[in-house]
Amino acid sequence: MGAQEQEEDEAPSARKRPNKTSKEVYFSVLPDKYEPLIEEAEEEEREETLHERRRRKEEKRRKKKEKHKKYRKNIRKAFGFAWRCLVVGLQSMASGYATPFSAAAAAAAAAAGNAGVP
Repeated sequence: MGAQEQEEDEAPSARKRPNKTSKEVYFSVLPDKYEPLIEEAEEEEREETLHERRRRKEEKRRKKKEKHKKYRKNIRKAFGFAWRCLVVGLQSMASGYATPFSAAAAAAAAAAGNAGVP
């Protein structure tokens, strides 16, 4: 029974691998006056007018310009927001450092004013 199972396991793996074969390649000599056939579609592609080419280039340039415009707008917003955050942070830090000094000065002024009054 074990031998049959081994044969069954080997059979699917043998089916999965395709047999390697070589391909036959044929060479032929072309006559000197050989002219390849040119299909009408290829001729039309070659006859693409200068106007159509310019139009495609302008359209491509316009799309690229719009894309860059969008990126510039987003970057400007990001830098503006970052700048505002920086300014607010510096202002709050400056007021945090200045508050103890102004409070101490006010307390000293109040103490000096109260000392003169009996």
